[in-house]
Amino acid sequence: MRGARRAAALLLVATTVSSAAEHLADPVRAFVEGYDPSGNDFLANVPERTVLLRVRADLDGDGRPDLAVSDSSTWGNAGGQWLLFRAQPDGTYAYWGTLFFSPGTAVARALAPSGGELTVYVRTSASRGSLATHRLDAGGITRATETTLDLEQPADRARYEAMFAPGRGLPVEHCKLLEYRRDPLNCWRPGLGLR
Repeated sequence: MRGARRAAALLLVATTVSSAAEHLADPVRAFVEGYDPSGNDFLANVPERTVLLRVRADLDGDGRPDLAVSDSSTWGNAGGQWLLFRAQPDGTYAYWGTLFFSPGTAVARALAPSGGELTVYVRTSASRGSLATHRLDAGGITRATETTLDLEQPADRARYEAMFAPGRGLPVEHCKLLEYRRDPLNCWRPGLGLR
């Protein structure tokens, strides 16, 4: 009986430690130190050429700014992979999931308390791409809809321009990795900074 209680107590401690480990105080620092539950090839460039990217925005409509983190090594002409973190009431962040997008063609919209949508356009060629809407809430990220757009078609072009009018995209900031290592609080600048 005593051994069973000890085993149950150890299991409870292990479960508590595991749950606490999933909440991060600083997802950007954890990312720079190698945290990547998605298994992507982040931070693959040499440090001198690596640019960190972050988006701070309330993606689920709960009044707390959530966080998306990426770096230049995953980026191409259509965008890049992002790790998304949901802000918790205690000030920590929980890993939410991974999405591919470019902040200029990503628009967030609150649906209700603690629920939101993120609509992204992912280019597949010069004039074609996919418009996908993802639902974001405490349960995770799920794809709600996806349609293809041909920007050479007037109706598709009008839909794209209405959805991603200037100033509607997600606010992105950049910081060179070497600068982040020297001064992580003051290195961030507006925009992608990938040129």
